[in-house]
Amino acid sequence: MRSIFNEYHFDYLTSCEKNLLKKSLKNHSIRGLLLNTEKMNEETLLSLYPSLKKHPIVKNAFLYEKDELDLGKSIYHELGCFYLQEPSAMLPAFLLSPEEGDLVLDLCAAPGGKSMQASLLMNNKGLIVSNDIAKQRAFSIVENAERLGRGNLLITNNDFSLIYDKFINTFDKIILDAPCSGSGMFRKESKMQEDWSYQKVLKFAEIQKSLILMAYSMLKPGGVMVYSTCSFSYEEDEEVIDYLLERTDAVLKNIPDSPLFYRSKNNGHGIHLFPFLFPGEGHYVALISKPGTLVKKEKKAPYSEQVKYGDFLFMISEPFNTKSLNVIRYGVKVGQVDKNEVRYDYHYARFKNDFEPALEIDQQTLIKYYQGETINTPYPKGYVMIKYNGVNADIAKSDGRIIKNRLPKGLRKKFVL
Repeated sequence: MRSIFNEYHFDYLTSCEKNLLKKSLKNHSIRGLLLNTEKMNEETLLSLYPSLKKHPIVKNAFLYEKDELDLGKSIYHELGCFYLQEPSAMLPAFLLSPEEGDLVLDLCAAPGGKSMQASLLMNNKGLIVSNDIAKQRAFSIVENAERLGRGNLLITNNDFSLIYDKFINTFDKIILDAPCSGSGMFRKESKMQEDWSYQKVLKFAEIQKSLILMAYSMLKPGGVMVYSTCSFSYEEDEEVIDYLLERTDAVLKNIPDSPLFYRSKNNGHGIHLFPFLFPGEGHYVALISKPGTLVKKEKKAPYSEQVKYGDFLFMISEPFNTKSLNVIRYGVKVGQVDKNEVRYDYHYARFKNDFEPALEIDQQTLIKYYQGETINTPYPKGYVMIKYNGVNADIAKSDGRIIKNRLPKGLRKKFVL
């Protein structure tokens, strides 16, 4: 930690503020939960986990101590009732405030937290192109989209530096959570401290400058972009915004003041979320707009079109030209077409809230189902939605005597109840 504060560009902090930051990095991390209100309401959540505290800024978000709750192993997490996200990382999508009719690009999206949050804000309507340059990381977005039942995501694996010219002035809103040196995660992950160097800061600053110019070119006139990093570095934060403002017609949008936000004294671009002020890790956020009047395309009825790729059927909230894109998931994977029947997919089960018929099961039966067992209940032949406390678990199939387990083997596990 000593070398970081000696070498780091901390001119924008007073000596007192530097000391406060140093001390705060020795404290334990606060965890965050983003509620999926399509599957669970706040009253039910708080009845299950009364120690949760409301996030001070973000709607439908909560704070908790990991020593008290291990929510990643909860059955409700697996059912997609919430997404676990670092409290500071919830600010960028919240401040961008995407709406139902928006076309959004999440440029560096994996593992998908900001895309999931944007999808929830958009009520599963509009469209989010959720991209990551690393293929394996892009698949982590798919896993979260399936679990939370998100359908307005076109998940892609592209290096946009090779194709961005196909998307000039295309997107209403853009999320650029840029790769960075990671100093804002020192408190949460000690490995980040070991890997940090000032050379790493400078390397990522160059990448960020390239990314922000590219992202801005794909933003529509009248559109809004959010730029964020999990870095304390002035070089990766305010200087990147300066770089954009000096080379384009970009305009910095105001973020309302809060005692939880820190604004750099040097130029005031954006806000820092420091752990000595904000109940989370380190984050930087800036909002940028492109001059002009935003013109949105006329929208069709959501999910009105289905597309078949090979033997699999997909549907998406809004059609989008995918010619230049390496697509990992085209909206909702409805299922595999087998002769005249669609064998419904787990993703569709999580998405389709009004599927009939449905069967409510008890906790013990659900636990056994997640361990791969069948449901030994006579039921009319055909597909049936398995529910627990009103929340979709899976679409299974009855042969009249038992309900066969169709849950993907990779999802079978034990839970903390």
